[in-house]
Amino acid sequence: MARAACGRGLVGGWTLRRAPWTVAAGLALALAAGGAAAQQAAASAPQAHAPASAPQADAPASAAPTNVAGAAGAAGSAPSAAVGRRVYTSTCARCHGLNLVVGSSAFFDLRTFPRGEKARFLRSVRQGLRAMPAWEGIVKPEEMESIWLYIGSVNGWPAE
Repeated sequence: MARAACGRGLVGGWTLRRAPWTVAAGLALALAAGGAAAQQAAASAPQAHAPASAPQADAPASAAPTNVAGAAGAAGSAPSAAVGRRVYTSTCARCHGLNLVVGSSAFFDLRTFPRGEKARFLRSVRQGLRAMPAWEGIVKPEEMESIWLYIGSVNGWPAE
């Protein structure tokens, strides 16, 4: 108890009494992130009365899929930067930032990834590297190719 009484202890060495704004800000961010995730999950959940592949009555037939598995389309479809952007946004952006703009030096800045090292990129995505988790079995190979094309489009690489 003597530790909390002197102002040290709970949050980063400070009690809640000395830094209440950090607790409030953290709680607000957590609630906002949780609410957005719940809305996205509800929007991408298939309806019980219709098959997952059937278009919804209120959605146009050309509406883009909202989940990662449906983003690449049918098996064997050609990878594209547009598909890569959707997959990147749902799987990579939380660490590597929206449009590859990372907010911390703790994560690799994909704007600096060498264009000629596609094999290294694919290996890192499949197997993971340091703090990055392995995505094999979660992100399909054609989606990984699409992410590579998206990174190239953001970085201004010529089309392959």
